[in-house]
Amino acid sequence: MRYLTYYTPDRQRIDINNSWLGEEKIYYNGELVSRNTSLFGSMHEFRVRENDEEIQYLISIELKWPLRIGFDIFRNGKALLLS
Repeated sequence: MRYLTYYTPDRQRIDINNSWLGEEKIYYNGELVSRNTSLFGSMHEFRVRENDEEIQYLISIELKWPLRIGFDIFRNGKALLLS
């Protein structure tokens, strides 16, 4: 199930999917770049090339109160989205 679609300032698409069984998948422009299994959330790290530059993304998925899922997205250490 898709929980979030986020477009970076450079119009790159990040999709965050999560199943009821705790399988988390991160897609970057339709390509699977990270996968974890967790019931309470986890950290995803991946690197991609944008405009001939290597970029590091960190995505934190965590269970928030009251019963919602929170997402934080960082690009090269700079916050893009904080929940």
